[in-house]
Amino acid sequence: MKNRLSNLLISYDYYSDRHGAPCKILRSTHEVIHYIRNGRTCIASMDRFQHDFEPINKFEAARIEEEIETAEHIKHLRAMRA
Repeated sequence: MKNRLSNLLISYDYYSDRHGAPCKILRSTHEVIHYIRNGRTCIASMDRFQHDFEPINKFEAARIEEEIETAEHIKHLRAMRA
Protein backbone atom coordinates (compact mmCIF):
# COMPACT_ATOMS: atom_id res chain seq x y z
CA MET A 1 0.00 0.00 0.00
CA LYS A 2 1.43 3.32 -1.05
CA ASN A 3 1.83 5.96 1.62
CA ARG A 4 -0.01 9.25 1.01
CA LEU A 5 2.97 11.35 2.12
CA SER A 6 5.05 10.24 -0.86
CA ASN A 7 2.53 11.92 -3.14
CA LEU A 8 2.85 15.16 -1.18
CA LEU A 9 6.65 15.32 -1.17
CA ILE A 10 8.00 17.28 -4.09
CA SER A 11 11.65 17.29 -5.05
CA TYR A 12 13.50 20.35 -3.77
CA ASP A 13 11.00 21.00 -0.97
CA TYR A 14 12.63 22.10 2.27
CA TYR A 15 12.23 20.42 5.65
CA SER A 16 13.84 20.77 9.03
CA ASP A 17 15.04 17.77 11.03
CA ARG A 18 14.52 17.47 14.78
CA HIS A 19 17.85 19.25 15.41
CA GLY A 20 16.78 22.22 13.31
CA ALA A 21 19.09 21.53 10.36
CA PRO A 22 17.56 22.40 6.98
CA CYS A 23 17.14 19.55 4.50
CA LYS A 24 16.26 19.62 0.81
CA ILE A 25 14.31 16.73 -0.73
CA LEU A 26 15.99 15.23 -3.79
CA ARG A 27 13.48 12.48 -4.57
CA SER A 28 11.07 10.15 -2.85
CA THR A 29 9.41 6.80 -3.34
CA HIS A 30 6.66 5.16 -1.37
CA GLU A 31 9.34 3.63 0.90
CA VAL A 32 12.23 6.11 1.25
CA ILE A 33 13.14 9.79 1.02
CA HIS A 34 16.47 10.98 -0.43
CA TYR A 35 17.53 14.38 0.90
CA ILE A 36 20.57 16.65 1.38
CA ARG A 37 21.51 17.78 4.90
CA ASN A 38 24.74 19.59 5.76
CA GLY A 39 26.07 18.92 2.25
CA ARG A 40 25.55 15.17 2.47
CA THR A 41 23.03 12.99 0.68
CA CYS A 42 20.97 11.00 3.18
CA ILE A 43 18.17 8.45 3.05
CA ALA A 44 15.30 8.05 5.52
CA SER A 45 12.38 5.67 5.60
CA MET A 46 8.98 7.20 5.05
CA ASP A 47 8.00 6.42 8.65
CA ARG A 48 11.12 8.07 10.12
CA PHE A 49 10.71 11.06 7.87
CA GLN A 50 7.11 11.57 9.02
CA HIS A 51 8.20 11.61 12.67
CA ASP A 52 11.51 13.50 12.53
CA PHE A 53 10.99 16.23 9.92
CA GLU A 54 8.74 19.25 9.52
CA PRO A 55 8.19 21.39 6.42
CA ILE A 56 9.75 24.85 6.14
CA ASN A 57 9.89 27.32 3.28
CA LYS A 58 12.97 28.26 1.27
CA PHE A 59 13.48 31.52 3.17
CA GLU A 60 13.42 29.79 6.56
CA ALA A 61 15.97 27.26 5.27
CA ALA A 62 18.26 30.08 4.09
CA ARG A 63 17.94 31.87 7.45
CA ILE A 64 18.80 28.68 9.35
CA GLU A 65 21.84 28.07 7.13
CA GLU A 66 23.03 31.66 7.71
CA GLU A 67 22.70 31.23 11.48
CA ILE A 68 24.70 28.00 11.36
CA GLU A 69 27.44 29.67 9.26
CA THR A 70 27.58 32.64 11.64
CA ALA A 71 27.88 30.37 14.68
CA GLU A 72 30.67 28.37 13.03
CA HIS A 73 32.50 31.57 12.06
CA ILE A 74 32.27 32.93 15.62
CA LYS A 75 33.53 29.61 16.95
CA HIS A 76 36.48 29.77 14.53
CA LEU A 77 37.32 33.36 15.54
CA ARG A 78 37.22 32.48 19.25
CA ALA A 79 39.52 29.52 18.62
CA MET A 80 41.99 31.79 16.83
CA ARG A 81 41.97 34.25 19.74
CA ALA A 82 42.63 31.56 22.35
